[in-house]
Amino acid sequence: MNIAIKRAAVAQLRSTGNKHENLLNIAKCANIAKEHSASMLFLPECCGFIGSTTQETQNNAENLDCGPHAITDQDINSRTPHSSAASDWLKTLESVVDSGASDISNQDMLENSQVSIIRGLQAIAVKSNLWISGTFHEQGAPPNATCTDEGPPPPRVYNTHIIMDSHGQIVSKYRKIHLFDVSIPSQGINLRESASTAAGSKLVVCDSPIGKIGLSTCYDLRFAEMYRALVEKGGADILLVPSAFTVPTGKAHWHTLLRARAIENQSYLLASAQYGEHNNKRRSYGHSLAIDPWGEVVADSGGYDSTVGSVITTPNVIVCDIDDEMLKSTRERMPIQMHRQNCSYSW
Repeated sequence: MNIAIKRAAVAQLRSTGNKHENLLNIAKCANIAKEHSASMLFLPECCGFIGSTTQETQNNAENLDCGPHAITDQDINSRTPHSSAASDWLKTLESVVDSGASDISNQDMLENSQVSIIRGLQAIAVKSNLWISGTFHEQGAPPNATCTDEGPPPPRVYNTHIIMDSHGQIVSKYRKIHLFDVSIPSQGINLRESASTAAGSKLVVCDSPIGKIGLSTCYDLRFAEMYRALVEKGGADILLVPSAFTVPTGKAHWHTLLRARAIENQSYLLASAQYGEHNNKRRSYGHSLAIDPWGEVVADSGGYDSTVGSVITTPNVIVCDIDDEMLKSTRERMPIQMHRQNCSYSW
C-alpha cells in the first residue's frame, strides 16, 4: 500500500521593504516546493515586508477581520485595485510558481500601496496547490494604554502567523504572544516591541496536510512552557517557529533552543528564517532548520556562521519528510509526557 509522503518545504528569505519583490521570491520558493512534491510551504517571520521604520510597518499592515479568517473580495480590492498593472502582477506570480524564473525588466513595478501580501499569497497557494505558513503585520491592534508620551497613543499592529490552505483561505491565525521588551540603561539599550506591536493571548494548533501543527513566532522560542502546552494540551506533533533572529542571538542560541524544543516535546520542528541584510538597520541570522523528534537536524539552509567558503543564497528551500512512525516510536521508547504527568515536586 502506498502511503502519501507528508513533505514540508521550509523557505529562507531576505525580505525587504519591496513587497512586489518579496512575493516574487515566495513564488520561487513555491516552485521549488512543487518540484520536491511538498504539500506545504513554510515562510519566515515578516515574509512579505520588512520596513526601516515603525511608520512603514504601520502603513503596510493588512486587515484580517472580515469574517472567520476569510479575506473578502472587497478587502482584496481595497489593497490591490483592478488595473492592468495589478492584473499583470498576479499573472507574474502565477508564472513564477510554474517556471521558477521571473523577468520583470519589462514590467512596471507596483507601489507598495497597490500590493496586498495576503492577495499575493492566495494567488501563490492556489496556483501551486500548496498550503502556506508565514507571518505578517495585521491591522486593528489596540494602542498601548501605558504609553507615556504626550498626545494620543500611536497605533499598533499584531505580528500574525497565518495558515492558508491550497484554496487561498486562511484556516488559522496566531498572534505572537511574547514581545521583545528590554531596557539596559547602562548600555544605552531600550527596545520596546510592545510600543508598536500588541501581544496576542491565545495558543493555536490546527490540522494540516503534514499533521497537527502548533503555531509560534520567533521570540516565543525562549518560552519552553508554551511549546509544552501546544503538545500536551493541543496535541501538536509539529512545532512551527518562523523567525527573523538577529545575528548575535542567532549565533549564541538559535540551534540550541530549537533542538531543545524538539527534544523536550518529542516533536518535529520547522523553523523558517530570514537571512541577510534587509536594510541599513537590520540583518538576520538565517539557518532555516528542520529538526526531527530526536533532536537531529534533518536540514539546514545555512547562515552567517556557516562553513568558510559556503555560498548562502536567498530565496532557498530545504525539505523534510514527516515520519509518523518515527514520531510514535520516539514517544513510546521514552514516554516523557507520561513521566512528567506522573511526577510531583516538593520543597
